Amino acid sequence: MLLKGALILDCSILLPGPFVGKLLAKQGARVLKIENPNRPDPARKMVPFYKDLNSCKELVLIDTLTADGRAEFARLVQKADGLIEGFRPQAKKKLGFDEASLHAINPKLCIASIVGYPEDGPWRDRAGHDLNFSAVTGCVSLFNEMPSLPLADLFAAYQAALSLSSAIAGVARGAARGTRSVVSMSETLKDIQGGLIEEFRMSGVSPGPEGTLFSGRFPCYRLYQAKDGRRISVGAIEHKFWEKVCSILQLPEVLEEGYATGEKGLQTVAKIQARFESQNWSHWAPLFDSADCCVEPVLNYQEVYGV
Repeated sequence: MLLKGALILDCSILLPGPFVGKLLAKQGARVLKIENPNRPDPARKMVPFYKDLNSCKELVLIDTLTADGRAEFARLVQKADGLIEGFRPQAKKKLGFDEASLHAINPKLCIASIVGYPEDGPWRDRAGHDLNFSAVTGCVSLFNEMPSLPLADLFAAYQAALSLSSAIAGVARGAARGTRSVVSMSETLKDIQGGLIEEFRMSGVSPGPEGTLFSGRFPCYRLYQAKDGRRISVGAIEHKFWEKVCSILQLPEVLEEGYATGEKGLQTVAKIQARFESQNWSHWAPLFDSADCCVEPVLNYQEVYGV
């Protein structure tokens, strides 16, 4: 429990900031969720998400827009090691969550600020949510439909958790002052697309659905389907695994076609799909289970989490 003994004030709402608090709580930190009783977290309307993100925290109701609330909040800030917030510049200053106000109370406080767009950019005050950030950074163009997970929220939360934990560790090692780490959700999405962006700059071809290594561009790394409709994930990136796949499917002619593209790639995919569709998954399951070659069935929530 790397953060055991640390006190974190989670002053954020909705998903990204509260997810940071959840991650730090799992590392042993004591996390207080600071929530305005007069303006409750909008995530309360999304009951399962609110419960998941905040059940590991202690709820403290404070309205920092009142004098009494400011005083109570200041007492908590004095004792805290870290603070999480995700408001736009004007709002955070109004609420007392801005760096100047917080460090005037506790110079060693470490702050994690999650923002939509870079604070030094022209869109610093622009409203946005996960889908917007995914849209304007090209991320949505990689999918046939809306992503089923809030990618910007989640990746930014992990980045903020890492930054805040590192800052707290720095103070513990003797740093004179706490720091404020700013994580932009839109910039985080650009970072995670780094390899694809570089590939685009080299080729000039915009990637789309099934157009990347991770979305079925190559026969060795994509989804197939068995006769009974069960989808099958093949992740045989390394040739040693691809060899085993070809052997089990009895397709020696595609042994060198794991990374085939164009017409050759389509032909290879068609051959593999036809072979998988010749049998139910119950036939293939024991063969791949003993082969250790990165082939697994696609399970639904009932199969994974059902009782």
